Amino acid sequence: MSALLGKKIGMTQIFNDKGDCVPVTVVQVEKCVPILKRTVERDGYSAVMVAYGERKPKHINKPLKGFYDKYKADPARILKEFRNQDIDDDAMGKPIKVDIFNVGDEVEVVGTTKGRGFAGVFKRFNYGGAPASHGHHESYRGTGSIGMHTYPGRVLKGMGMPGRMGGKTKHLKNLKIVRVDVDNNVLFLKGSVPGANGGLLRIFKS
Repeated sequence: MSALLGKKIGMTQIFNDKGDCVPVTVVQVEKCVPILKRTVERDGYSAVMVAYGERKPKHINKPLKGFYDKYKADPARILKEFRNQDIDDDAMGKPIKVDIFNVGDEVEVVGTTKGRGFAGVFKRFNYGGAPASHGHHESYRGTGSIGMHTYPGRVLKGMGMPGRMGGKTKHLKNLKIVRVDVDNNVLFLKGSVPGANGGLLRIFKS
């Protein structure tokens, strides 16, 4: 299996062997245990379910308690499935470490972008706005025209308008691993990744 869950700690910079300064994102991998294998014959698709983090037993309901007892797993904070991953039966129930990756590997990272709330077109789509002088008045940060006259007589799809911004799932591909800290179970990824500090990330080989 070449995938795991991690928590974004923040960004910093490190120097490589050539002396170049490289911006990196630090990802902490907590307890990450594969507990269930999905098969095409039984479930219709292939996947591995991973239990991430720790949770007090008093904070889970009875159906979840029965699920964890069935697969002899400790209560976890998050349950996630990784599609099209294969794992040996011997590795089930054993924590996944960052040593499944090597320096120089390219990985895909999936995270949730920061939520910005209800935003206007200036912030959401980088609109330029209306002129601030030459007789213009009242509307400076507005959307402007959103369509034509009688034909086509409707607003075209994809027109930028104010609305909820951020808080969406985003995939980043081909991020390079700069350093692997096995002792602390930490990954250093080149560049930035989506989401706020403390956000959950799914990481798997590209």
